[in-house]
Amino acid sequence: MLFQSLRRSTKWIIVVVVVAFGGTLLYVGGMDLFAGSRSATVEASVAEVNGQPVRPEQLNSQVARRIELLQAQGARVTGLTRESVRYEALQDLIDQSLLQQAAAEMKVSVDPAEVAQGIDSIRAQFPSADDYRAALRQAGLNESQLRNQIQESLRLQNVQEQVSAGVEVTDQEVAQAYEAVHLKQLTVSVQGDDEQAWKAAETKAASLRDRLAKGTSFEDAAKGDEQVAQSDLGFVRRSSSLPQAILDAAFSLKKGELSQPIKTSNGYRVLQAVEWKRAEGEEFAKEKDSIRQDLVGQKQQEAYQKWLEGRRAQAEIAILDPALRGYDLLVAGKLDEAQGALRQAIAAEPENAYLHAVLAQVLAQQEKLDEAVAEARHAVGTFDLDPELHLLLGNLLRQAEQPDEAVAQYQKASELDPYDLQLHLTLYGIYLDMDRKDEAEAERARLQEIQKLLEERQQKQEELQKQLEQQGGAGAAPEAGSQGTAPDATPPEDQGAATQGE
Repeated sequence: MLFQSLRRSTKWIIVVVVVAFGGTLLYVGGMDLFAGSRSATVEASVAEVNGQPVRPEQLNSQVARRIELLQAQGARVTGLTRESVRYEALQDLIDQSLLQQAAAEMKVSVDPAEVAQGIDSIRAQFPSADDYRAALRQAGLNESQLRNQIQESLRLQNVQEQVSAGVEVTDQEVAQAYEAVHLKQLTVSVQGDDEQAWKAAETKAASLRDRLAKGTSFEDAAKGDEQVAQSDLGFVRRSSSLPQAILDAAFSLKKGELSQPIKTSNGYRVLQAVEWKRAEGEEFAKEKDSIRQDLVGQKQQEAYQKWLEGRRAQAEIAILDPALRGYDLLVAGKLDEAQGALRQAIAAEPENAYLHAVLAQVLAQQEKLDEAVAEARHAVGTFDLDPELHLLLGNLLRQAEQPDEAVAQYQKASELDPYDLQLHLTLYGIYLDMDRKDEAEAERARLQEIQKLLEERQQKQEELQKQLEQQGGAGAAPEAGSQGTAPDATPPEDQGAATQGE
């Protein structure tokens, strides 16, 4: 079973121990073990799941956890993205509540020996017993409370195991997951959006296929024609992210066979199966057990998600916080209702710039650009130090055909965060799309400056690491900055413009 193998591979359910800024946070089975020790507040619930409240302090804890994990993965969490993080954190808590209710209904039990093993596993993460006890004290916990949290985490994992039990994987599914075909492709881009342009692209693709069938190479077929491109896709499996129409055609071909022209979103493609990797031989024999385990895991996850979706559909879920309710309605595409909920949230928090910004996005989707611009201006007026808010206002002004005012907002965003690589790549692309050559050149120069600084920082990092190694020091050198290894920031000439400052 997936969850059983997870326990074996991790020597139990300890997922990660995070040490940051001198504090220690433990996460077991996806739960914050120390969250339960925080004192309850008298604040109103943010949501109810079958009458069971979701408290603000629970939401705040889950938001902090999600932000910390995102930042650990190198993601930037801005003011606007934090609104979506709040919404996702609420979804986590709703799912957790549904699991807890199911565990009570199913009378799920936990082996005390596993709980004891969990305590031992956590102790082992600390250099000494004193460090372990200090972490407990810092979190306001004693070992009994920790034990209860571990027991609850195991109980919820047992629910997941039970609802996803019984999945099967056939030998044919294993074979199909292993099989791969080496593909070459010829792409004919459509030039225009009308029926005649598509018909012309299809005719050209059919003609090129005839040439390929007569022995013309893919390289020669594409030579000298900007509308035509050829590429070698290498070995492709059924799990590839290629369009399904491409995969269906590819896995129906015999070795050396050419497909008929296949219509895609941007033109037509002709494929050739160069070589097959069949489910046979020693290599397949070595990999098939691992493939089977992966497929079992996928099916278990699908079974659990299907079960959880069913529980959600049957549950009475009420989102009481108007901002979260507005975001939920926005996700559901109910824009009029979302607007109403967000206005209610703004009435309670008129100085929350990000609520105005989310409302601006809703209004833009409703094609109420004047109102959207007004809300974005209100957001910037409330808090004018966030470049993302200026970027959002600039994009809305641009949609409203006010290019000079849009550029003024873009320039303000640039000034507020002069060393944000992604922001300046976005601005460079926007200026290219607007044909604002002077502004684009200024952003190009800024990008080159950022690239130079990143390269210098990376060089210092490497020099420091080398010094530590020469001194015989163990462990990696501390990072020279939060940006990490310098990416290639040289902007491509055809960089597309970003149209939404989310």
